Amino acid sequence: MAYYAKISNQEFTVSEWARLEEAHREINVIENDNRMSDEYATLKTAYYDSFTSDTLQTLQDELAALQSQDWFDDMTEEEMTAYTNSITAKQAEIAAEKAALIPGQETALASLKAKEVEGTEDLVTEIESLNTTIANALCRVTAMYTGVDEFVSSNGEVTEVDNSVYWEGFYRGCKRTSYNTQGGVHKLGGTPFRKNYAGVGYIYDPVRDAFYSEQPYASWTLNEDACYWEPPTPRPEGMDWYWKEDTTEWVDYVYINPDNNQPYPSWTWDTTNGGWNPPLI
Repeated sequence: MAYYAKISNQEFTVSEWARLEEAHREINVIENDNRMSDEYATLKTAYYDSFTSDTLQTLQDELAALQSQDWFDDMTEEEMTAYTNSITAKQAEIAAEKAALIPGQETALASLKAKEVEGTEDLVTEIESLNTTIANALCRVTAMYTGVDEFVSSNGEVTEVDNSVYWEGFYRGCKRTSYNTQGGVHKLGGTPFRKNYAGVGYIYDPVRDAFYSEQPYASWTLNEDACYWEPPTPRPEGMDWYWKEDTTEWVDYVYINPDNNQPYPSWTWDTTNGGWNPPLI
């Protein structure tokens, strides 16, 4: 059975998405201004003109004159053959002239596009950087799904079928996770997959391609091999030890670290029971 984690980086990329939309709007303004300029109008005319030439016009007129003849019934077989050959030859000349115009068309179009995006270079670079940042941003696991059985039996043979193409591609926003992988080790001796089995609230790290829990304290660092959070000093032997973040040490008494939800500056945190308490009156 396969398991998949639904992920979203929305909470980690709020400012990047806002700036990305703003940068696109700024580019649109610049491009619209460029398209309204006299220089752009001149380049646009040059682009349209690049599709024809005096030679092409002459050849097309000559072809039209040939095709307008209405004395076909009076032609001998030899005259009809000569006439058909002249039409074919003229069409070949026209095709050759049109082919000769293509480089000029490409040059004119390049000039037109260059003028349209003139002044957006820094914004384009910024957008590329923002897209990279968003793609590499941490994601939150918001739901867990159980996929179909990854093993199918046919003619007595058992074959593994990877449905990740659907879940991670077509379905989007999902990443496969291994139920038997913990701390970078597969419990059944198989190949570990994405460091840890995911759960709602976990973090998915696109750069490490790994799942791990939320960082418990600011001083704790991530073990790159296991993707477990580790304290600055190892926990002492025994069961009754509590982490005290303000002094970054283990203590042998109940200590609950404060959260970030202090309602008022005057309220104090109860380190034994947890919770913010108002000042005594």
